[in-house]
Amino acid sequence: LGVAPYPVRLVADVDSGRCFVSSLWSRAVTLVEISESPNKSAPRLRAAQNVTVSYEPREICLTADRERLIVAGAFRNSFTILNADGLKFLGARDVSGHNARGLAISHDSKSLLIAHQILNPLGQSTQDDVHWGNMLTNVVTTCAVDEFCDPSVTRLTSRTVRHLGEPGNAAGDPGDISVGPDGELAIALSGVNEIGIASSSNRYDLQRVSVGRRPAAIARLAGGTLFVADTFSDSVSVIDPKSATLATQISLGPQPKLSPQQSGEVLFYNSRLSHDGWMSCHSCHTDGHSNGQLNDNLSDGSFGESKRVLSLLGVSETGPWAWNGQVKTLEEQVTSSIEKTMQGTAPKESDVSALVAYLNSLRMPPRPVESNDKVVATQVKRGEVLFDTLDCKLCHTPPTYTSAGTYDVGLGGTKFNPPSLRGVSSRETLFHDSRADSLTAVFSQYRHRLTRDLTVEEVSALVIFLKTL
Repeated sequence: LGVAPYPVRLVADVDSGRCFVSSLWSRAVTLVEISESPNKSAPRLRAAQNVTVSYEPREICLTADRERLIVAGAFRNSFTILNADGLKFLGARDVSGHNARGLAISHDSKSLLIAHQILNPLGQSTQDDVHWGNMLTNVVTTCAVDEFCDPSVTRLTSRTVRHLGEPGNAAGDPGDISVGPDGELAIALSGVNEIGIASSSNRYDLQRVSVGRRPAAIARLAGGTLFVADTFSDSVSVIDPKSATLATQISLGPQPKLSPQQSGEVLFYNSRLSHDGWMSCHSCHTDGHSNGQLNDNLSDGSFGESKRVLSLLGVSETGPWAWNGQVKTLEEQVTSSIEKTMQGTAPKESDVSALVAYLNSLRMPPRPVESNDKVVATQVKRGEVLFDTLDCKLCHTPPTYTSAGTYDVGLGGTKFNPPSLRGVSSRETLFHDSRADSLTAVFSQYRHRLTRDLTVEEVSALVIFLKTL
């Protein structure tokens, strides 16, 4: 059955004969109805409803009453609550942090658990701040389901946070969560190749079991046995949660020799590259894109101003790198990020080469606006002409829509290298400090580099054009 393009998650509600699918770049959620076929063979599938949300979704979770569907953003912690029957919008919620990669309902059905990360915009990428978890932390946040889903509630009074890992033994990139009948939690610590077993009563107790590389999903038998999908090991780890031990590891076949690009991908998701295992490259550059957060790091040569994490999609074509434009090669940028941002040990030359090979494979996200429609095509053309006549191309030069220089853009007096505008529609905030929350605000509110006022129609045309890049 065809659903919206780029499906990434599926949740089945077997009793009611339906499932829900989230699709990343198309920003869609699909309700699929499942029924028996007359001849008892393959079931009938029908896409009953399809809705779009205002961000790229990934994790989805049904509440225990099967009445509400909670949809989490793939990059920032933006959530949408939908009615499960017809995907009617019920409300929205933001939670501090990013990379929500685990959603679960507690054993008593009253709480929502979110495994995610928090990047502190005031924390600096010093050895001390990274070591003590002051820059980036890995957590499970718990909120009362009814409060979380209530749009009239502006502040979550029920919110509690369980920190995962500690200085000297961090737990980078938490992922899937499985809840046992007694409230015991199993949490995929994806970046450090472990499963954390935590009791429901002790927020500080976490037993850790080593599994294969990048555990990404957990399934639980009725008796409690855990099956863990080890993405980069091509294996399934079987865990006894009562004793917190690895019972066995099931190979899914012989592992081929990895290409440099594949080796780089494994390294990209490896939190052991950082000091104590606090973060991987993916922690900030989610799946090669961006977590949309602010960070004050030494890669630009100095501290004192937090800047938006840049996307790495299409990064091989947009040098020089860093906000100050001083980094001339991707090899130099990778080394600097590991040593100065992640506070890891000096990487091997082969690891740097592999990571660069992986970065070179990252492509831009698909364009959300196509110009096939005649009306849209007219707007796109008008926006392109405006982009040219307003001299936007001087800094954002086609076809990469960036340039090698640095410019004073009137935002604090600091000179910045212009980020590429390709894929700009996939960024939730703009400018180095995220002060603009939309492309429209760039022109209407901040009048970015404009020598004259633009009409509403001109701003609209410019925005539509930029969304095709």
